[in-house]
Amino acid sequence: MPVALRTAGKVALPLGVAALAAGAITYGPAAFADDSDPKLPVLTADQVVAKIAGAKTETLSGTVDLTTDLGLPALPGRGSADPSGLVSGTHTLRVAVDGPDRQRIGIRADLAEYNIVHNGRDVWTYDSRRNAATHTLLPDHQAGQAGQAKAPGTALPGGALTPQDAAAKLLDLAKQSGTTVTAAGTDKVAGRSAYKLRLAPAQPGSLLAGATVWADAETGVPLRVVVDTAKGGKPALDVGFTDVSFAKPAAGTFDFKPPSGAKVDEKNTAADDAAKNAKEPFDLTKLTAGFRGTEPKTHGEGWNTVVELRLPAGVSAKPSAPQPQAGGKDQSADPNKNPGKDTKEDKKDRPGIADLLSKAGSRVSGPWGEGTLFSTRVATVLVTDDGRVFAGAVDGATLQQAAGTAAR
Repeated sequence: MPVALRTAGKVALPLGVAALAAGAITYGPAAFADDSDPKLPVLTADQVVAKIAGAKTETLSGTVDLTTDLGLPALPGRGSADPSGLVSGTHTLRVAVDGPDRQRIGIRADLAEYNIVHNGRDVWTYDSRRNAATHTLLPDHQAGQAGQAKAPGTALPGGALTPQDAAAKLLDLAKQSGTTVTAAGTDKVAGRSAYKLRLAPAQPGSLLAGATVWADAETGVPLRVVVDTAKGGKPALDVGFTDVSFAKPAAGTFDFKPPSGAKVDEKNTAADDAAKNAKEPFDLTKLTAGFRGTEPKTHGEGWNTVVELRLPAGVSAKPSAPQPQAGGKDQSADPNKNPGKDTKEDKKDRPGIADLLSKAGSRVSGPWGEGTLFSTRVATVLVTDDGRVFAGAVDGATLQQAAGTAAR
C-alpha cells in the first residue's frame, strides 16, 4: 500500500476521475519528453508516490499543452479560448502560482485569450474575444482559501487543467485495493529529469486502461499525466508542461486591470450567488443540487466506482408513447392537431429526457428495470425509466450490474 495521500471523498473520487477524463488532453510523447532517459537513483513505486505527495514547492510558472479526445463529434466553439472549449481540441495554457493567494491561468487560442487571475481578495476572469471581464471580491476570511491546497504539488483553480490537478485526482486511486501501482523508469519533461509512475485498474470493467504520471526528480511536482483508454488509440488525456520554472513569479504577474472599453461584471453584491457561495467552503453536493435526494450515492470502488443520482422532480425519464384519439387515431400523426398552439395536454405529453438520450444511446433492460444507455470512450451513463441516473468510467455491463445491485 503506498504512503498516505490526500483523501478525496468517496463521491469526489469517481466524479474527479470522470472530470479528469472529460477535461483532458492528448499529445504525442515528443511534445514533452526529451530523447534520452536521465540517470537517476532507482526508486520504488511507493517512493515515487511519497515524492509526489511530499512536494513542497509553492511557486512555479510555465506553459502547459492540453488536447481532448473523447471520441465525440466536433463541438461548437472548438478552438475557442473559453474554458468550456477545453472539453475538446488542442489548447495551450500559461500558468503561474505564488502560494495560496496568487494564481493565474491564461488559455490561449487563435487571436484570443481567456485569463483567470486570483490575487488576494480579487478574482478576475477576462475573455479577450468578447472584451468582457468578471470581478469577484472575496470576503477577508476567504481570500487565502481560494487557492488553499492548490500549490504545485496538488491542484490549481479551474479543474484538471494542469499535470498537478490531474495527478492529484489519479493518486487518490493509488491507495485503493483496486489499483496496481508500478515504477516505470525515468524520462525528461520540459528539459527536467523525471520519474514515471504507472497506475492501472486491477479489475476488468473500466473504460480507462490506466495512467502514467511524470514526477519532477528534484521537487516531486507532477510535470505530465497521460490517461489511456481501454479501447486503445489516442489517450483520453495527455497534459504536460513544455516549459516550467520553480522560481517565484514576478509580483506583477498577478496584477490585472481590464482593458479600456471592456465590459466588467461585478459579482460583489450580497444578492449575488457567487458572492454568497464564496463565503462558504465548496460543497460537492452543490454540483447535483437540482437532483432529488441530499447527495449522490456510489456503488463499487476505485476505477469501477459508479455514481447514482435522481433526476429532478418533474423531469420524465420514461419515453413517451403516441396518444391515440377516440376512435383509435394516433394524435402524433395528425398534422392539424393544435396547429401553432401549446395546450396543457401538449405540454404534459412532451417527450421525456430519455427520448432525447435515445438518439445517442440505446434502450436496455435488466433486473434494475428499463432505461436508456449511452457511452463515450471514457464514460457510460444509464438513465432508468423510474428517474435514476447511473454514471461511471466503466463499460455498459459493469454499469448495469451496479444498477442491478442498487436498491430502488
